[in-house]
Amino acid sequence: MKTIRLMHVPPIRFGIVLGLINGFIGLIVAPILLISLGAAATWDMALLPKFLGIPWLFAGAASLFMPFIHAVGGFLVGVLLAMVYNLASRWTGGIEIVINEK
Repeated sequence: MKTIRLMHVPPIRFGIVLGLINGFIGLIVAPILLISLGAAATWDMALLPKFLGIPWLFAGAASLFMPFIHAVGGFLVGVLLAMVYNLASRWTGGIEIVINEK
């Protein structure tokens, strides 16, 4: 068994990886957002003639930009998390990983 300590995480690399993961999640969330926001906005049929489709337009725009918003947010959060981990690993000695080599 071999013991490895994770002492440093490159912030930009971690941000890119987390941004890609969150961008993919945004692709999954976008259709759900489109359906739920559009349905919620047109639920009251008395207001429907006043809006004429504006709620669907907002829901469509939100679902279009959702993957981009998730990717940018994931990148920023990833960079911040890596920086906080690097600071904490200096104080605590990092995470110890045990690997069994056969």
